Amino acid sequence: MIFEHVFKSLVENTNDVIMVMDSTSLEDGGPYIVYVNPAFERLLGYSSEEVIGKNPKVLQGPDTDDQTREKIREAMTSGERIRTQILNYSKTGQQVWMDINIVPIINEQGKIAYFAAIERDLTEHKMLQSRLEILASTDALTGLPNRQAFMGKATKEFSRAKRYSRPLSLVMIDIDHFKSINDQYGHATGDHVLTNVGHILSDGLRDSDVLARIGGEEFVLLLPDTPKANTEYVAERMRKQLAGTTIQHEALALTITASFGVAAISEEDETLEQMLARADLAMYEAKNTGRNQVKTAA
Repeated sequence: MIFEHVFKSLVENTNDVIMVMDSTSLEDGGPYIVYVNPAFERLLGYSSEEVIGKNPKVLQGPDTDDQTREKIREAMTSGERIRTQILNYSKTGQQVWMDINIVPIINEQGKIAYFAAIERDLTEHKMLQSRLEILASTDALTGLPNRQAFMGKATKEFSRAKRYSRPLSLVMIDIDHFKSINDQYGHATGDHVLTNVGHILSDGLRDSDVLARIGGEEFVLLLPDTPKANTEYVAERMRKQLAGTTIQHEALALTITASFGVAAISEEDETLEQMLARADLAMYEAKNTGRNQVKTAA
């Protein structure tokens, strides 16, 4: 009796969520919840009366991963324990990430009588992880993807284009005379220019297009399923839009231009880097022959 009292006190006072389910076959609509502790009620907002007798899927929602659900289902059907992470939903619809450990409870006859799920709230950890992933893949100044994020996406698109013989194009973009802006007006003005250039270049792009800042005053645009002629049109539109926009900063009114280099995927390209190199050469040709223009790689 003393042990039962201690166990009950432990279960009811722990900060971990504990949910006990019966062993009703999944094919018969089970399992069904038979007990939840106070931590469950606090975290998910349901009273025990609201969930007892219900299937745990009442806690799941549109973004709960189907593969995770299937893994849990298979483990319970086999009478095995499982530990995984699952996205549940509170009574108010708030997403709650849980580290969940499900163990079968065996009765005196050696059969599974219940399943106990011991769960810990991972929501704050998941949010922090998501923020760190965003920071790791985003240029802090412009909010655009950084070089690492761009290369990851572009490499996948390059492989897809080669596999399925799909068009793919790149545009290298370098702001003209950017060093003189920093030297003459200071880095705060230079940063303001970079941020605004990012906004201007982003205007009118498709969701599938990827514009990234890959260093200094250099940007790159990936255009999946886009042939060279269309890409030249996009690059020229961007060039005109940038040159025709006055960037205001404090008392300054700056007109910014850039040089553009276009490259489309070819049969000779074996790697993404070869495409990037050709686009880079075309961009430097634009710079060396007058700037504020679009050049296309052979």
